[in-house]
Amino acid sequence: MEQGGMVYLSRKYGFFAAHRLHARGLSDAENKAIFGKCNNPHGHGHNYEVEITVAGPIDGVTGRAVDLAELDALAEREVLEPLRYRNLNEEVAAFREAVPTTENLTAEVDRRLRAAWEGVFPGGQPTLEKIRIWETERNICEIGGF
Repeated sequence: MEQGGMVYLSRKYGFFAAHRLHARGLSDAENKAIFGKCNNPHGHGHNYEVEITVAGPIDGVTGRAVDLAELDALAEREVLEPLRYRNLNEEVAAFREAVPTTENLTAEVDRRLRAAWEGVFPGGQPTLEKIRIWETERNICEIGGF
């Protein structure tokens, strides 16, 4: 089969983590007004789903655009293992100051993957196109792919 053009492939992963939405620069009353029940001092947890989308040409020999084992290993090492079963506010350095909103979590996952990408996928193929994170069925954040 003749291969050509760029394809997009997405792979989904999941992890459980807890957080509290609380901005240090705001008063307790302001935090409660902005974040509501998500400002609970004891925090709360989510079963996050992370979708990583890559783009690349289809390899004429393997028929694939990405080595899924390599992508899985990268996701495990850079995202899943460091975040799984963690209290994001207390155990993840990036959120000691930043509020662990879905937006900030998505940006942090993107940063981690981009920092390690070239070491796993030298030569620029495939490219990391998009990160999408489901915090809940109704709260989804996406970065990249624009």
